[in-house]
Amino acid sequence: MHQPYDDSMITLTSIGTPDPFVHSFCGRYYLTYTAGDRIEIWSSRSLVDIEESSTRHHIWKPPQGTNHSADIWAPELHALRGRWYIYYAAADPKIGNKSHRMYVLGGPSTSKDPCSEQWEFLGRIQDMPDQWAIDGTVFELDDQLYLAYSGWPIDDREPQHSDHDYIRHGYPAQHNLGSTDESKHHTHHGNTSSDGNTTANTSDLVQNIFLMRLHNPLTAGSKPVPVSLPQQPWEITRDHNGAHAINEGPQWLSSPDGRWRGLVYSCAGSWTHEYKMATLKYRGGEPLDPSSWQKSKAPLLQTHKRSGTGPFGPGHGSFLDIGGGNIIAVYHATDGPDDGWGNRRARVQRVTFTEKGPYMGKSFGVESPSKGAGLVARIKAMMHRKEKCSLTGAGGLRAFLEARQMENEGKTDEM
Repeated sequence: MHQPYDDSMITLTSIGTPDPFVHSFCGRYYLTYTAGDRIEIWSSRSLVDIEESSTRHHIWKPPQGTNHSADIWAPELHALRGRWYIYYAAADPKIGNKSHRMYVLGGPSTSKDPCSEQWEFLGRIQDMPDQWAIDGTVFELDDQLYLAYSGWPIDDREPQHSDHDYIRHGYPAQHNLGSTDESKHHTHHGNTSSDGNTTANTSDLVQNIFLMRLHNPLTAGSKPVPVSLPQQPWEITRDHNGAHAINEGPQWLSSPDGRWRGLVYSCAGSWTHEYKMATLKYRGGEPLDPSSWQKSKAPLLQTHKRSGTGPFGPGHGSFLDIGGGNIIAVYHATDGPDDGWGNRRARVQRVTFTEKGPYMGKSFGVESPSKGAGLVARIKAMMHRKEKCSLTGAGGLRAFLEARQMENEGKTDEM
């Protein structure tokens, strides 16, 4: 690295805001997180003061008793093909955790503020397998949309974790796949049924990262492929229920110069201080070929000591380009090592890149007022540069034209 890495970290919220996802548009920040029974967006011109300065928009709450009205997890706001969308996981209250599937809301045209109009329920992602699925995120790679998500193994032919030994059906022995998670969220972890009883199904203890092509923002265009399995010891949490082999919370990340592209995911038990983030580098080639992805040999961000000063269990991060070649990570972590799923608050930290890929420091830094102040100043300075409401480059022009086309075709309401 050309200069020492500044591992400043600041806490954005005083309340639990698990699975934070931040989008910026026209000089404003939009924060979504797991609220459990609803989806809301916090909108503010300041990220560092978002709790105090934001307007909180309750975007949508499902009708009670429907098969998508319980345990609403990890909503993400995306601008795709001229329209705002929110992707999230939800469960049937009569069935519980094992019924989690991916759903979509549709919002205004991307030429408008995402909180300016009502949102509509668009249902499940079409043509997606009837599979336990959470933490869906959408990204574009070489002009093609992809959905990455965390899911239980689809059938017995898929590689699974079993006490650190893996069955590699159809995979070369030298190929190191990624890892999976299933128990990070809020009411039940993956190996627990809706009534709280432990299930015997091994797949309930395993979460893989799946990837599939999208035909459009609402429709799958391919079968899902597991690109990351929990094979590393640091991806596994052991407790009285067994060995939880977990990969979840995938997020797309690209270096400012585009030399490194890939997914950052979370692993191990989200209810423990062992929760952490790691990377899957895209090596080029067919994205749906697992050999196109290379897992990091060590975590990107973790808590090294349970007895340390914390925060603890950093994970489920999202990434934001704030301009000037600066990228920040927004993730959740707890104040104490035994907080479990409680008190997971949004934090922000800078991401830099070395020849090996993303870098966030050797250890989880202690929050320092002086260092934090420097990070606040950097974020605010970059925000002033992005105040103008414009999308640059060919991608920005395409997004603008697609939004206008949708308006002309009557697919969105007039302002």
